[in-house]
Amino acid sequence: MMNKIFKLTLIGAAGVMLLASCNDFLDVRPKSEKVENDQFSDASGFEDAINGVYGSLQQTSLYGKDLLWGVNEVLAQDLQCTSTTMSAMASYDYTNDYVKQELSNIWTQAYQTIGYANNVLENLADKGSGLKYYNLYRGEMLGVRAMLHFDMLRLFAPTDTTKTGIPYATSYSKTVNPFLTVGEDYRRIIADLREAETLLSQDATLMAYPRSNSQYDKFTNYRETHCNLYAVQALLARVYWMKGDMANAGAYAEKVISSGNFPLVEPTEVQDYLAGRLSPKETIFGVYSASYLETCQNYLYTYQSYQSYNPYYDGSGSAHLLPYTTLYTLDVEATAQDYRLTHFVQSGAYATFLKLVDYYELETNGAQPDGRDSYIPGVTLIHSSELYLIAAEAFLNTNMEKARGYFDQERMSRGLPALTAEQTLTADMIYNEYHKELFGEGQVWYNMKRLNKDIQSNARSLTLPASDNIYVLPIPDDEYQYR
Repeated sequence: MMNKIFKLTLIGAAGVMLLASCNDFLDVRPKSEKVENDQFSDASGFEDAINGVYGSLQQTSLYGKDLLWGVNEVLAQDLQCTSTTMSAMASYDYTNDYVKQELSNIWTQAYQTIGYANNVLENLADKGSGLKYYNLYRGEMLGVRAMLHFDMLRLFAPTDTTKTGIPYATSYSKTVNPFLTVGEDYRRIIADLREAETLLSQDATLMAYPRSNSQYDKFTNYRETHCNLYAVQALLARVYWMKGDMANAGAYAEKVISSGNFPLVEPTEVQDYLAGRLSPKETIFGVYSASYLETCQNYLYTYQSYQSYNPYYDGSGSAHLLPYTTLYTLDVEATAQDYRLTHFVQSGAYATFLKLVDYYELETNGAQPDGRDSYIPGVTLIHSSELYLIAAEAFLNTNMEKARGYFDQERMSRGLPALTAEQTLTADMIYNEYHKELFGEGQVWYNMKRLNKDIQSNARSLTLPASDNIYVLPIPDDEYQYR
């Protein structure tokens, strides 16, 4: 498979999307080796190639759909789609040919994009030492490489660090990368991210809140659309949290929170702060995408049988184990107002999930409410509320005051009251709050796997015991055919 991916990568490696402004991209796809050499002759060429990597991240097989809500939320039993593929996916039938193809697409696109990042890194090593923003270029590509490997590890490998993980690709070549242990994969992911953290230190100045985006060099503007310093620190918090290293998870979550650069939105802003655009407050890292609106319209906004992704809902008289309406009642008083419920619109027998849909663009011919017209269209990959909940869990057993503080801040920003003095914060409460907060964003499945949770299957109306047979997705057969 790696040979196959390399051949595909050669064709598209220099496919670039030039960021002329926050919403002005040029797609250029040089194919020959000569043009590729010219591509990396100056800073502009490197920046074009880097923006091409970000353009690849918003493909539907990656964060433009499947790794956001298209596959991950079906696995988590939060969204349902009655297509043949997703019906089998919801039942964890990984032998189904359509499911195998869907997973192969994710794997292939991820490693292609890793190849694009590695191509930039190799050319930086050869020709980039004198570039003004060498550190930013290298740091960003290391961060993207680590992020993609981390998500492939979370999908396709067990949590046991002694077991077989995934290949870790560090070169742009047709070399077949060996399978590593999960523990070695983690070591390499963390090493890439820690180096990136050092290289991206300039972002501490560039990303002060509120952001002005008035830097003379365009590459240093709109840093939330780059894998920036705080994105890397947030990824480190995720990685350590997934790995079970709560001390480092808490430390890195606090680094991002204490920067003050990503304040939580107000409750009245919750309804649309992620609606197809990057929040100027909470978004730590997201990718620009002009195509994401159409994807959302086709699969989330407009109801179509066998295509739409909708939250499990009992409006038709059905009785699911954990419909969204039940989820959002957990651990709260009946009179409490959770502003996240505005993300769901009930319509007879089904509900629509609009949290990530730019419905203003679809309903008002592009007219946005005051202020939102300056938001960047695209896909949010990491936002700050998640870090508050990681910190709450990280400090739960060592500093209850801190844990409660982070938990209360996140809940209150969503319209819920702080815990009373009589209430004890528990791991289950944090788990339930994480589920509510990250609903639809592709992260809940990983949290279930991390904790080895039994699965409340809405699709099958039964509870499935936790098992690697469910939580470890099969690596595509093609990967082994090229070894």
